Amino acid sequence: MAIEAKNRRNTTFSMSGMTDIVFLLLLFFMLTSTLIIPIAMNVLLPQSNNQTVASPVVSISITRNLEYFVNDEQCSFEDIELKIKSVTGNTDDPPTVRLNADENLNMNEIYDFLEIAKRNRFKVILGTRPL
Repeated sequence: MAIEAKNRRNTTFSMSGMTDIVFLLLLFFMLTSTLIIPIAMNVLLPQSNNQTVASPVVSISITRNLEYFVNDEQCSFEDIELKIKSVTGNTDDPPTVRLNADENLNMNEIYDFLEIAKRNRFKVILGTRPL
């Protein structure tokens, strides 16, 4: 008299659901990685080992010829502060600004911009290229 269980458990595992999730995650990360603000002008950035994860709201570029760009729009040095404020709007927390300064610039031009950032409490990230 052989007694068998009527309900047998299925011990197989299907990977199709897992591959769908991996594909969707891969697609999500590929799309979000393209939302990084690109460097606007032909600026030769200094090299560095450190990379910042914070995403800037505004990108400021200073070329070798002392041309200033705020998010691909050329402006004079006197108008940078007003342009940044108009792009960021009136927010309580200070905006993050990425500074793309040519590596051949004199530090005085960079300090002039940092004075504006200090006066307005902007968070500044210095744009660099990897080693």
